[in-house]
Amino acid sequence: METSDNTATSSPAPSSSAATTARRSGRVTKPPAKYVPEVPVATKRKRAADADNDDDVENESPDDADGLSELDADDDDANDPDHDDPEASSRRSSKKKRKPSASQSSKPRKPALKKPKVNGDAPAATPAITTTRLVSRPKKTVRIAAIARGDAEGLYGPSNIFTSGDSSDKVATDWFHQYRANDTAAVADLVNCILLAAGCDQKVTEDDIRDPENCSNRLAELQNVYTEEGITDYPLISKEKSSKSFRELLVGFFRSLVTILHETDVLYTDSALMENIARWVASMSSSTLRPFRHTATTVALSMEAALVEVAKTLDARISKIAAQVDAEKNRKGKNKERLAEFQKSLTQAEQYRQICQDQITDFFETVFVHRYRDIDAKIRTECVEALGTWIWTLPDFFMEPEYLRYLGWMLSDIVPQTRLEVLKQLARILKRDASKLGHFIDRFRPRLVEMATKDADVNVRVAAVSVMQILKGSGMLEPDEIDSVGRLIFDSELRIRKATVEFFAGCVNDLIESKVEDLGGDDAIDEMLGEDPGDDYLSPRREWIMVKCLAELLAAYDAQLEEENKTQSPRGLDIAVEMVQAAPPETRISMASQVLFEYVEEVKKWELLAGYLLYDHTTSTKSKSSSSKKVSSEEALKNAMAPEGKEETVLLEVLVTSVRLSLASGKQRGDGGDDDTVVHLANIMPRLLSKYGAEASTAVLVLRLSHSLPLDVFQQLRQDATTFKRLLGDISSQFVRHVDRGVIAEATAALLHARKYDELRETTDEEIANLWENFVNALRNIDKQRDLGVRANMTLSGITQFGNVLLKLSKLASIADCVDILEAESTNDDSQRPLIELLIKAVHRGKLDQVDEELDDLEDEAVSYAVQASHFYFMWKVRSLISSINTRAEITALTIEQLAILRKSFANNLIWTLSSRGTNDELRLFATGALCDLHVLFATLREAAQPKNQSSTNPSLPPREYPTLAQLFDPIPQALIPELIEIYSAAERAYARAIGRDLNKPSPDELAPSDPNALPLGDDGAEVEVNLEGEDADLSDVDDLNQLTPTERKARELKLERALCELAGKYVLAILAGVLDNKGGRLRRRMLRNRNKLGANLRETVAFLEMDEGRLRERVLAGEGKGKKGTSGKKSAGKTAAGSSKPAASGSKKGKGPLSEEIIIEGDSNSELSELSEPEDIVEDMDDPQEESSRRRQGDLVDDPIDEDEEQDGGGSSKKDKGKGKEKIVDADRMDEDSVLGD
Repeated sequence: METSDNTATSSPAPSSSAATTARRSGRVTKPPAKYVPEVPVATKRKRAADADNDDDVENESPDDADGLSELDADDDDANDPDHDDPEASSRRSSKKKRKPSASQSSKPRKPALKKPKVNGDAPAATPAITTTRLVSRPKKTVRIAAIARGDAEGLYGPSNIFTSGDSSDKVATDWFHQYRANDTAAVADLVNCILLAAGCDQKVTEDDIRDPENCSNRLAELQNVYTEEGITDYPLISKEKSSKSFRELLVGFFRSLVTILHETDVLYTDSALMENIARWVASMSSSTLRPFRHTATTVALSMEAALVEVAKTLDARISKIAAQVDAEKNRKGKNKERLAEFQKSLTQAEQYRQICQDQITDFFETVFVHRYRDIDAKIRTECVEALGTWIWTLPDFFMEPEYLRYLGWMLSDIVPQTRLEVLKQLARILKRDASKLGHFIDRFRPRLVEMATKDADVNVRVAAVSVMQILKGSGMLEPDEIDSVGRLIFDSELRIRKATVEFFAGCVNDLIESKVEDLGGDDAIDEMLGEDPGDDYLSPRREWIMVKCLAELLAAYDAQLEEENKTQSPRGLDIAVEMVQAAPPETRISMASQVLFEYVEEVKKWELLAGYLLYDHTTSTKSKSSSSKKVSSEEALKNAMAPEGKEETVLLEVLVTSVRLSLASGKQRGDGGDDDTVVHLANIMPRLLSKYGAEASTAVLVLRLSHSLPLDVFQQLRQDATTFKRLLGDISSQFVRHVDRGVIAEATAALLHARKYDELRETTDEEIANLWENFVNALRNIDKQRDLGVRANMTLSGITQFGNVLLKLSKLASIADCVDILEAESTNDDSQRPLIELLIKAVHRGKLDQVDEELDDLEDEAVSYAVQASHFYFMWKVRSLISSINTRAEITALTIEQLAILRKSFANNLIWTLSSRGTNDELRLFATGALCDLHVLFATLREAAQPKNQSSTNPSLPPREYPTLAQLFDPIPQALIPELIEIYSAAERAYARAIGRDLNKPSPDELAPSDPNALPLGDDGAEVEVNLEGEDADLSDVDDLNQLTPTERKARELKLERALCELAGKYVLAILAGVLDNKGGRLRRRMLRNRNKLGANLRETVAFLEMDEGRLRERVLAGEGKGKKGTSGKKSAGKTAAGSSKPAASGSKKGKGPLSEEIIIEGDSNSELSELSEPEDIVEDMDDPQEESSRRRQGDLVDDPIDEDEEQDGGGSSKKDKGKGKEKIVDADRMDEDSVLGD
């Protein structure tokens, strides 16, 4: 390879044909003008220009915005890859006085990494340079085997530092003897050892050592040769096993070397040695080559650490000799010779100390000051670790603002590992010397609080919380800062909560001390409480003070977070359509209680918490509020322990967590103590319900306690059956009494939990039967007074009551098989029809004819609960049919005919609901998903009826044909596909707008203009979807987003994403089941259009459409679909997709038919119900909803053409009369938002 360009000769003049060349990346490349740096004239390279300003800026952070502190402009090129000079100090002293000459040369520069630039013409003052093309060389790896290479000599040879097995002290001693014999050769060996440690095979000679002025030129030559070899790895960063201890051995040798020089006084008598070593090391540490720079920095930091140890030893010697001098002076009979000897030793020690300090300062200013902000994070981290060690070892010298400020500046480093190392060093220093760092803490405490509360890296936050704990113990935190860190007990990250629990417990203890002091001290409290009540947890005791303080602090922090992150309570409609959980399983308090349970002893004692909650504190509250009466000391104590505000709710959540974790830990121990605990809890729960059952917020928590109870104890202890019945009765009373969705959900879960135990199932079913009777009668009473299928025919109170009844019926339908109850006819003359017919008829209320702001949400809630109850009926019915198929039992034609009528009526009412709405409101999405769930549900029945599946489920019986089942397997009508695409597109666009994403335009193979039901195409080939109101809903939606707080915006994004992913999941399941999009695959192509645009959840959900069809059909329907909520619409396919190991194996295959063909069975056209018509009260005399929807779209397109700009609208932003095709006047404020969730 030609290396002439890298010599120190002058560059040739450029030829006329020379032209700039382009890199592979496309950027223009020009070699730099080359020069030879001036030879330094001094060994100490202090920043003279900045010395006067140090005192003024010792605690001011540099100007770097990226977090890497910049002290002065002179150091900018130390990290710039365009920098050529290996000796930074010499250039620093002269670069402002001269410009590079054309006669000077250096190595070709590497591409700029830190500051990308666009190369242009050279300035007029810069000589012309020759352009060359950078050759792409294959990367090489450093020869790490050189560590143990047999041909290596000197310190790097096989018998020295790395492979000899000798200690570092012995190797350093041997080198010192070599230095005594031949100082130049020994120094050359030392420098060559550093070069080899950097991966460079080139060596310096004794002549180079004798000519220190040529140090920079020689290193530049070595650097050029090293660059040409293209080495990308070197021992310090190598991952080979042989290099694991490399750094320790290298560092240990140089530390031992400095110690040997100190012990032999060569460190102080032979100044040329340290100057020469420092010159070579400092020059290498400023190299633009990372191997040189990193290795030299490591060596310099290790020598600095050894010098700090030497300085500490000298300080101890000076203190000892000074004490001897003072003692000798104070002695009566002074020995002048002895005193003179002591004085001479003291003077010598002080001189040595000054020499050592000068060398420490020299290394700090020539290496650390420039490398602590190196572009390489590893170098910066090593500098931080070294500085912390120096401060810890020699605090009298380094614990000054001029050194501590570097730790403060590096708290803002861009790399988490460096910030973490700073915090580790600060924690060690603050534990010992926090009182001495007041100025530093005041300057950087806000940054430490910010790191603890907001840092992006969890490890950094954990370390920052530990530092805050130290500062709190030293009394150096302000109250608001204590609150900011204490609130981390509610953090969503478990590691943060565990790291904060000690800090939070300290805050609780501080509050306890304050209360105890206010009450007169420990002795006064013991006198007021009297004897220890022992196991009587219902009597006041000292631990109640701690319980009160814990509740007070948790409630205060929770209120602060609520104030900072104000969020609206979930709408009843959001809960009804299962967009939001009625009773979230985890809250901030419960997550905090989980970590407090492990650390705070009082939280483990759930009996203590229950006793505190059951105690009647009203007496103390009255006495507290009465200012006219004299409050005794005992009453003052009770007042101090009485809960206030939301503290009881907080303690109930703590109690629930404590009980759950206590039972779990007892089960793991297997100590048999759970039986008494369960019986005790069962006796306490009725009392808790009696006290807290009136309020929904507290009743939810008490009911949640029952979920943790292992009720099999009551099977073993039959004498406690009355206890269980009483508990079950109280749960049923809460179910009847409350209308709060959370209470009803928790009561339902408690009844489900009780039914899991066989011996208790009969008792539980009796309670459930009583509940069924109550609410069935309530629904029939409403049916007598109003037509359940007509919208807006009830008052506000009437529709509210109607919705509550349907809510509870839907919950009861989810507990146990309710087919018999729902199919039974009533003996009441005014309402004889089966209950399922009433529920399906209520679904027809979802058809929107006219907007009513006051009643629409309540109407939609009632419809959603009717949909849920009806769907549970079909789930139980299909389950029973599958059971009959598995046992080869007979299924009568009458049963199938009646089921088909109900199914058809239910599907039609769902289609009326989704087709009558112009926007993607909550009920439209819910009805669309329910329609898909209904067809997927019956697809599982179709799979079970196939002969091959019958043989696999029960091979002992021969397969049986069920020809009448075919009428249950109709797919979703093809005419509905355009409207389903419209719904999906609106949901997609709403989420895209919320997160600021642009969507793809349709591809040519996605368009189907020949489809009579297809939406029209615009000028750009995109589908023009109907905006029924004709307004630009996008702009109003953007305005609404801009008015939201960050918390509200995030909540909106999550809701929109969930709505989109659940809708996509239901579409995917229906497509894979062969009940949707069987002709042409237009919906499939539309869903795949933006699969990579809207996040991983949607991508993984839609990816199932591209997998192997046969395997997916088998997996979704035969494997996972049976008996799971995913098949019934209760579980989104997004979750299924996210859990798959291979979401998208291949693209969708064309030319295939539907995934699941309908079963072709010879039917009996003369069956006993072949002439049976659908009852008028189930399927009303009305137009087909699919045809009506198609006519509506076609009519709107003719009468109201859509502009091209409206293509991005959410499918319309008003609600219209779909039955008559007549537009209604609506409130524009309600309808101008086109989103998945509406207002």
